[in-house]
Amino acid sequence: MVYVSDMDIERLRKLVRSGKYQITLHAQKRMDQRAITLSELKEAICQGEVVELYPDDTPFPSCLMVGRVRGGFPLYAVCALSDLVHVVTVHWMDPAKWFDPKTRRDNL
Repeated sequence: MVYVSDMDIERLRKLVRSGKYQITLHAQKRMDQRAITLSELKEAICQGEVVELYPDDTPFPSCLMVGRVRGGFPLYAVCALSDLVHVVTVHWMDPAKWFDPKTRRDNL
């Protein structure tokens, strides 16, 4: 099984930059609901960093990435990696769930 690792992050970014990604229906709905543009999503993935790894996700391992868009707002994307990048969901930082963009609150 393939795992998302630090070495895979550059591969993931390269796939997104070259248009080899798929946005799930769920992620597209969330983008529409949250007024997140495709360019913001791609920027968050290509310029952001991994904050959590989910190697046991199925059907592909995935990770949670965060990047800053719109002048500094944290935007999160869950991305699964196969022969292309699958964007699973997208959301803005929720201060009720996060102390800062990289640290989850323990009460959840």
